[in-house]
Amino acid sequence: MRYKWLLPSALTLLAIAVAIRWLDFSRRVAYLTLDRREKIEVNGVPVAGEILRNGVTAIVTRRDSGRRHSYQLFFEGDVDFTGDTGWVVDCHEWVAPNFPYLLATRSYPPCRFMPDDGPAPPRLLIRGKGMQFVTKDGSIIRVVMPR
Repeated sequence: MRYKWLLPSALTLLAIAVAIRWLDFSRRVAYLTLDRREKIEVNGVPVAGEILRNGVTAIVTRRDSGRRHSYQLFFEGDVDFTGDTGWVVDCHEWVAPNFPYLLATRSYPPCRFMPDDGPAPPRLLIRGKGMQFVTKDGSIIRVVMPR
Protein backbone atom coordinates (compact mmCIF):
# COMPACT_ATOMS: atom_id res chain seq x y z
CA MET A 1 0.00 0.00 0.00
CA ARG A 2 2.81 2.40 -0.84
CA TYR A 3 0.62 4.29 -3.28
CA LYS A 4 -2.58 4.72 -1.30
CA TRP A 5 -2.36 8.53 -1.85
CA LEU A 6 -2.36 8.09 -5.65
CA LEU A 7 -6.10 7.43 -6.15
CA PRO A 8 -7.34 10.35 -3.98
CA SER A 9 -4.84 12.69 -5.66
CA ALA A 10 -5.89 11.59 -9.14
CA LEU A 11 -9.59 12.00 -8.26
CA THR A 12 -8.94 15.47 -6.84
CA LEU A 13 -7.07 16.55 -9.97
CA LEU A 14 -9.85 15.12 -12.15
CA ALA A 15 -12.50 17.04 -10.16
CA ILE A 16 -10.52 20.27 -10.52
CA ALA A 17 -10.10 19.74 -14.27
CA VAL A 18 -13.83 19.07 -14.71
CA ALA A 19 -14.72 22.18 -12.67
CA ILE A 20 -12.37 24.34 -14.75
CA ARG A 21 -13.80 23.00 -18.03
CA TRP A 22 -17.38 23.55 -16.80
CA LEU A 23 -16.62 27.15 -15.78
CA ASP A 24 -15.00 27.76 -19.16
CA PHE A 25 -17.87 26.14 -21.09
CA SER A 26 -20.51 28.07 -19.13
CA ARG A 27 -18.66 31.36 -19.89
CA ARG A 28 -18.53 32.31 -16.20
CA VAL A 29 -14.75 32.45 -16.27
CA ALA A 30 -12.36 33.36 -19.07
CA TYR A 31 -8.74 32.32 -19.07
CA LEU A 32 -6.06 34.69 -20.25
CA THR A 33 -2.64 33.27 -20.96
CA LEU A 34 0.72 34.97 -21.22
CA ASP A 35 1.87 35.62 -24.78
CA ARG A 36 5.67 35.69 -24.60
CA ARG A 37 6.11 36.50 -28.30
CA GLU A 38 4.55 39.97 -28.27
CA LYS A 39 6.47 43.02 -27.09
CA ILE A 40 5.30 46.40 -25.79
CA GLU A 41 6.50 49.78 -27.04
CA VAL A 42 5.60 53.18 -25.58
CA ASN A 43 6.13 56.06 -28.02
CA GLY A 44 8.36 53.79 -30.11
CA VAL A 45 10.61 52.70 -27.23
CA PRO A 46 10.49 49.05 -26.03
CA VAL A 47 9.47 48.75 -22.37
CA ALA A 48 9.22 45.87 -19.91
CA GLY A 49 5.79 44.33 -19.67
CA GLU A 50 3.56 41.49 -20.77
CA ILE A 51 0.35 40.66 -22.58
CA LEU A 52 -2.21 38.23 -21.19
CA ARG A 53 -4.81 37.33 -23.82
CA ASN A 54 -7.49 35.07 -25.18
CA GLY A 55 -9.57 35.48 -28.34
CA VAL A 56 -11.90 38.16 -26.94
CA THR A 57 -9.84 40.31 -24.61
CA ALA A 58 -6.29 41.05 -23.52
CA ILE A 59 -4.54 42.76 -20.63
CA VAL A 60 -1.49 44.84 -21.57
CA THR A 61 0.75 45.70 -18.62
CA ARG A 62 3.74 47.96 -18.82
CA ARG A 63 6.25 47.40 -16.03
CA ASP A 64 8.90 50.01 -16.74
CA SER A 65 10.26 51.70 -13.63
CA GLY A 66 7.75 54.00 -11.97
CA ARG A 67 5.15 53.46 -14.71
CA ARG A 68 3.47 50.14 -13.82
CA HIS A 69 0.05 50.27 -15.43
CA SER A 70 -2.48 47.89 -17.03
CA TYR A 71 -5.01 48.36 -19.82
CA GLN A 72 -7.71 45.94 -20.91
CA LEU A 73 -8.24 45.55 -24.65
CA PHE A 74 -11.57 44.37 -26.06
CA PHE A 75 -11.57 42.91 -29.57
CA GLU A 76 -14.68 43.44 -31.72
CA GLY A 77 -13.95 40.52 -34.02
CA ASP A 78 -13.50 42.52 -37.21
CA VAL A 79 -11.24 45.19 -38.61
CA ASP A 80 -12.72 48.06 -40.59
CA PHE A 81 -10.95 49.97 -43.38
CA THR A 82 -9.30 52.35 -40.89
CA GLY A 83 -7.77 49.49 -38.88
CA ASP A 84 -10.21 49.86 -35.97
CA THR A 85 -10.49 46.50 -34.21
CA GLY A 86 -11.81 47.28 -30.70
CA TRP A 87 -11.53 49.56 -27.70
CA VAL A 88 -9.34 50.02 -24.63
CA VAL A 89 -10.21 50.53 -20.96
CA ASP A 90 -7.78 51.90 -18.39
CA CYS A 91 -7.40 49.71 -15.30
CA HIS A 92 -6.55 52.77 -13.13
CA GLU A 93 -5.00 51.63 -9.82
CA TRP A 94 -5.12 47.89 -10.57
CA VAL A 95 -2.03 46.30 -12.12
CA ALA A 96 -2.22 42.76 -13.47
CA PRO A 97 -0.27 40.19 -11.44
CA ASN A 98 2.88 38.87 -13.05
CA PHE A 99 1.57 35.32 -13.61
CA PRO A 100 1.35 33.23 -16.79
CA TYR A 101 -2.45 32.83 -16.37
CA LEU A 102 -5.27 35.09 -15.26
CA LEU A 103 -8.87 34.15 -14.53
CA ALA A 104 -11.32 36.82 -15.66
CA THR A 105 -14.91 37.03 -14.41
CA ARG A 106 -17.61 39.67 -14.72
CA SER A 107 -16.06 41.74 -11.95
CA TYR A 108 -12.37 40.83 -12.29
CA PRO A 109 -10.16 42.39 -13.54
CA PRO A 110 -11.56 45.66 -12.19
CA CYS A 111 -10.96 47.65 -15.38
CA ARG A 112 -13.87 50.04 -15.93
CA PHE A 113 -14.45 53.10 -18.07
CA MET A 114 -14.87 56.07 -15.72
CA PRO A 115 -16.52 59.41 -16.56
CA ASP A 116 -13.25 61.30 -16.00
CA ASP A 117 -11.55 59.09 -18.64
CA GLY A 118 -13.06 61.19 -21.41
CA PRO A 119 -16.09 61.11 -23.70
CA ALA A 120 -15.39 57.62 -25.11
CA PRO A 121 -12.90 54.80 -24.57
CA PRO A 122 -9.79 54.92 -26.78
CA ARG A 123 -9.95 52.83 -29.94
CA LEU A 124 -7.65 49.88 -30.61
CA LEU A 125 -6.07 50.16 -34.04
CA ILE A 126 -4.15 47.70 -36.20
CA ARG A 127 -0.96 49.29 -37.53
CA GLY A 128 1.46 47.13 -39.53
CA LYS A 129 2.41 44.05 -37.51
CA GLY A 130 0.86 45.26 -34.27
CA MET A 131 -1.95 46.96 -32.38
CA GLN A 132 -1.79 50.41 -30.86
CA PHE A 133 -3.83 52.80 -28.76
CA VAL A 134 -3.43 56.25 -27.27
CA THR A 135 -3.56 56.67 -23.48
CA LYS A 136 -5.15 59.53 -21.56
CA ASP A 137 -1.77 61.27 -21.22
CA GLY A 138 -1.14 61.07 -25.00
CA SER A 139 1.35 58.19 -25.00
CA ILE A 140 1.07 55.70 -27.85
CA ILE A 141 1.25 52.12 -26.62
CA ARG A 142 1.95 49.56 -29.32
CA VAL A 143 1.83 45.80 -29.01
CA VAL A 144 4.31 44.45 -31.55
CA MET A 145 3.55 41.00 -32.91
CA PRO A 146 6.35 38.64 -33.97
CA ARG A 147 7.38 38.67 -37.61
